[in-house]
Amino acid sequence: MNFKKKFKYRFDQLLSKGTISLVFALFTVTFVAVVLIGLVAYWITKSPDSALSMIWASFMKTLDPGNLAGEEGTFFYIFLMTIATIVGIFITSILISIISSGFQTKLENLQRGTSQIIEKNHTLILGWNDNVPIIVSQLIEANKSVKHPKIAILSEQDMMETYNALKQLVKSFHNTKIIIRTGSLFDKSSLETCAIDSARSVIISDIDDAKIVKTLLAIKQTSFFSDTKTGHVTAIFTNQKTMRLAQEMCGEKLVALHLTDSTNRIMAQTCLQPGLSLVYQELFDFCGNEFYFYKNSQLVGKTVVEAINMFNDSILIGVHKNKKTIINPDKDMVISEEDEIIIISEDEDKIFLNGNQKMQYEDKMVLTPHIKTRPLRNILSIGYNCDTFRVIAELFPYVQKGTHVKFLVPQDLNERLFKEITNQDLIEYDVVQGVTYERETLEAIDYTNIDTIIVFANSHDNGERSDSETLLTVLNLKQIEKERKFKASIIIEIEKNENEFILKYASVDDFIISNVLANKMLCQISENKHLREVYQELLGDEGSEIYLKHVEDYVILNEEVDFYTVSKSAVLKNEIAIGYKKKSLSENGGIVINPKKDEKILFSHGDCIILIAID
Repeated sequence: MNFKKKFKYRFDQLLSKGTISLVFALFTVTFVAVVLIGLVAYWITKSPDSALSMIWASFMKTLDPGNLAGEEGTFFYIFLMTIATIVGIFITSILISIISSGFQTKLENLQRGTSQIIEKNHTLILGWNDNVPIIVSQLIEANKSVKHPKIAILSEQDMMETYNALKQLVKSFHNTKIIIRTGSLFDKSSLETCAIDSARSVIISDIDDAKIVKTLLAIKQTSFFSDTKTGHVTAIFTNQKTMRLAQEMCGEKLVALHLTDSTNRIMAQTCLQPGLSLVYQELFDFCGNEFYFYKNSQLVGKTVVEAINMFNDSILIGVHKNKKTIINPDKDMVISEEDEIIIISEDEDKIFLNGNQKMQYEDKMVLTPHIKTRPLRNILSIGYNCDTFRVIAELFPYVQKGTHVKFLVPQDLNERLFKEITNQDLIEYDVVQGVTYERETLEAIDYTNIDTIIVFANSHDNGERSDSETLLTVLNLKQIEKERKFKASIIIEIEKNENEFILKYASVDDFIISNVLANKMLCQISENKHLREVYQELLGDEGSEIYLKHVEDYVILNEEVDFYTVSKSAVLKNEIAIGYKKKSLSENGGIVINPKKDEKILFSHGDCIILIAID
């Protein structure tokens, strides 16, 4: 290899090393040129000044071309100083270009989101999809009382695109600092760029089980899973077997949720109890009342029935005893020193032992025992998706034999799919096929005796299209209801969170946004991993659940009472009262969670008590 090729190769390597190496090389060239010109000038001009003086003069001409004006000396001296000035002009120009280019490169790197995060105790969200704005908005709400909260997002998309999309959907970040980085969820270096080792919690936003497992394997390569780290990972799985596999792989570091059955159960129960989803939305939302774990020495030795009325602004719903969560515990259970009680409260700072044990309206209690009820229902199910039959199946434990379901489904749906329903002796059914949102199809339905209408999203693949069809269906139903003068509860399924406000104007009795409920629970668990046990109890197929029951089974109608009276009446039936639903209230569907127990209430026919009960 000749000298020219070697020099070109070395020069190319130098250019590829970046700004610092180029600046260093430039200073080296400047130094050599200044010294060389100074020494040549000293040797040719036979100057009486020292060699260092000539080098200094050369250096000054290099730095400031204006110093050459008015310069006197021999021809060779002026010629050499002119060369020094020209060298200075070229070097200065190149230096400015290099610094400008380096600064531009640095800005581009920052905009690409590849720089290292040095935050600590932050929440790290992995992935970018429709769930992330919901998660971020919930965390922002939770962080309002926290000092200098931070949320980091690792997205596979461009950082600026991600930021602009997030800013469009989450209008205000309040006091929360949002940091976005671009990289692969499966790359160790990308995870470490987001300071995953120092994160307080990690949320995997994806809903694809395979990608979740792959992401967990990548996280395991970092020190986040070391015993010295206290953070945990939260994720939602669609397959229970995959969730168990991931749980075995990650141990206690993973707090996993399987919500397909739970959200179907919420929708099924909401069909029978309109308003129930609003209860879940408030309990899972950081804006309203939430679940807290609480300890106080004054509760030690008290029974559950005694402890319930020790709170005026909060509601005791359970006990965490011997590392086990017990919701709706036996009223005679004694609270020990090691126990934590589970509280519904507006805020952790608002939990006080300020209750009143004196019962003012004890004579207004209805002392009949707990009543098991299974209604006989006539249900119209409109639309079809992969969860429709699962929701209907969830109705079976709560309805009486002989319940009838009429299915209005798209025309291209094969009736053999209904074999699952025909195998059930509990319900009767018939099927109508047609365009589920067209007026002609809806008018052909016989609405005689129908008490509940469920409108399912026709497809989970195109949420905007499904929600538009749902809105059209509801508007047509409302018009038909008005013309034929019948009344039925209408419950709808919404795919897109941003369509909630539009569909509220349709005046439905209740609505379900399953992905919103799921992500709200995910956020709650990311803040407190012990809440998973509470949700598993409330949303499981066994144990205590949330119900709306007729108020006349608990207190006398049309007579003034307080919520202490309601709570005591419920406890005597082995239930926990957490609120009420008044038909005269329009705000939030008439739902009131965690009312002040000393406020006077006048209940009337049609009002309900919201309870945690076995059935």
